[in-house]
Amino acid sequence: MSKPHDSVPALRRAVRILDLVKSTERPPLAADIARQLDLPRSTVHGLVAVMVELGLLEKTVTQGYRLGARLLDWGGGVTEQRDLVTEFYQTLESASDLAAFTVTLTVLEDTDVVYMACRNSATVLGASFRVGMRLPAIFTATGNAMLAEMDDNAFREWLTLHPASTWPEPLTPNGIRSVTTLVREIAEIRERGYAVDDEQVHDGLWCFGAGVKDHSGRMVAGVGLSLPQTELGRYEVSQLGHMALALAQALSRRLGYRAAHADSV
Repeated sequence: MSKPHDSVPALRRAVRILDLVKSTERPPLAADIARQLDLPRSTVHGLVAVMVELGLLEKTVTQGYRLGARLLDWGGGVTEQRDLVTEFYQTLESASDLAAFTVTLTVLEDTDVVYMACRNSATVLGASFRVGMRLPAIFTATGNAMLAEMDDNAFREWLTLHPASTWPEPLTPNGIRSVTTLVREIAEIRERGYAVDDEQVHDGLWCFGAGVKDHSGRMVAGVGLSLPQTELGRYEVSQLGHMALALAQALSRRLGYRAAHADSV
């Protein structure tokens, strides 16, 4: 008699395939999946064919596989997220001055930011961003920008739910370590309108972020502009911050946000 956990091996293999596809920077081929998971090629070909049919995977033009749209449907709020990503890319089309930067779109989930969209620059950043990646919000420009968009009550509630004792270890020596530092940072972001990640995620990488609002004035996302520290001298820090803020405001307008209307509701 087989053990209970072996009763549905195909399902377990399918989940392993999804995990692999999610964690791989380039869409893997079926042969790559078979090799990395040590599965028979015939088994993998059969599984991925069904997963594509069900919308769990999508086949790319390079014959690799990426996560399918049906997974987003299961995640909830899929319409809003698709609209958000679509509007993000359309906003970038008219922002030619941002071609030198890696531009990211994130949403806040508890203590993490989740990357929903990314347009990488040709400049070597020393760090890679990909859709689906998660990072601790307190170390990121977009995460802190979204926290700063909360009102005082909501921010205090967030701190209560996520005390400093539960925070992850900093990713670099510059990472925020205390509530006092975070509160001070949030106050500065609210005053100037944008957040700065000064090598908190990766040594040698800076990011400038701002919060995005929907038609009701609700904070729904953050946008970030990333560049290597070696390129920082070409700009004023405030210039980079205001570029991120301008992008966030442009995306907010595309989502229907109108400051005067939202503030009067």
